[in-house]
Amino acid sequence: MESPPEKRNPASSLADELLVEILRRVPVRSLCRFKCVSRSWRNLISDPDYRKKLPQTLVGFFYQSLSGKRYPCSANHFTNVTGKGIPFIYPSFSFLPVPSDDLVLLDSCNGLLLCRCFEPDPHKGDEIPPFHYAVCNPATQKWVMLPDGSWASGEARTALLGFDPAVSSHFYVVEYVLDEGECVIGVEIYSSKTAAWSFKESEWGDDVMLYRKARSVFLNVFMHMLTFSDGIVLADMEGKTWRTIPVPTDGWSGGCIHQAQGRLCFINVDDADVFKLSIWILEDHGTNEWTLKHSVRTLLLFGWKNLQFEWRYTVITVHPECNLIYFVYGWNRTLMAYEMDRKEVRVIRDLGHDCLEPYLAYVPLFSEALADEQ
Repeated sequence: MESPPEKRNPASSLADELLVEILRRVPVRSLCRFKCVSRSWRNLISDPDYRKKLPQTLVGFFYQSLSGKRYPCSANHFTNVTGKGIPFIYPSFSFLPVPSDDLVLLDSCNGLLLCRCFEPDPHKGDEIPPFHYAVCNPATQKWVMLPDGSWASGEARTALLGFDPAVSSHFYVVEYVLDEGECVIGVEIYSSKTAAWSFKESEWGDDVMLYRKARSVFLNVFMHMLTFSDGIVLADMEGKTWRTIPVPTDGWSGGCIHQAQGRLCFINVDDADVFKLSIWILEDHGTNEWTLKHSVRTLLLFGWKNLQFEWRYTVITVHPECNLIYFVYGWNRTLMAYEMDRKEVRVIRDLGHDCLEPYLAYVPLFSEALADEQ
């Protein structure tokens, strides 16, 4: 008896290049699941050459340390999300045209880093020496030095990076311009498309004060920033749209915003319990509708210790694809992860008591986004 012809998987007849072009358009979580389709798909997705074309996920964090027991006293570090193995990126930044101790990490966004590069200061006075901004891609070691803006020499403003490779290959650097009372009067925006700075006068009002300890979120080509009393302010990169989003809690103090699976996330202590952390998701920018996603007490997070938010522990980031929150807490700056679905805590590693904020989440970018900018 003749055996029936073997069914052939249609996907196996596709050329690898064509299949990669299809896979590069799917979310990271789906890509991870596709490794289970077959051995050939797993090998294709794991191939080093093709992997550079496929979407990436969070691999680790950049941070700095400061110690008077060594020279130079400042140092850059990188830790993998597992806390183990050789760092995914060696943080010497030797490809930049400044010594590492003259480099300050400011912000990260979708694979790019914003740095402040100080010029040599022969006097080493108390004033901040002149500097330039640089935007670099550690994965490809491409970089671009930005032209001087309109700030006075030695003035250091809050500078943030905006970049979304799914929308454009161009990036933005945003500086908030403050008056003598620390209220926002406008923003300086650098666009890599025009290679120039432009000033946009604020339309938020006269008394908006930024909560500068909190991280910014670049989402849907809007820069979001938390304020002390006005909720979240956002502006587009052309300075045409200025909006304010109220936060979902009353009488809040501090807090932080992050991006979680393509949506804006607000994290803060509970109104009625300072030892209870609440995680909110903005469901609709149009209606400003928030949904409480999760709550957790610090007793669960830190092993029978009630710790105070932002004094004893800091939220680093929310994983861009998973329901994971990363924290740093305690004297030794212990890095840990909390999985909301399982309510499980995992200690990753001690970063050291001399490490400094910001802790910059890093998702590698292998495309040549900065190749034409230099």
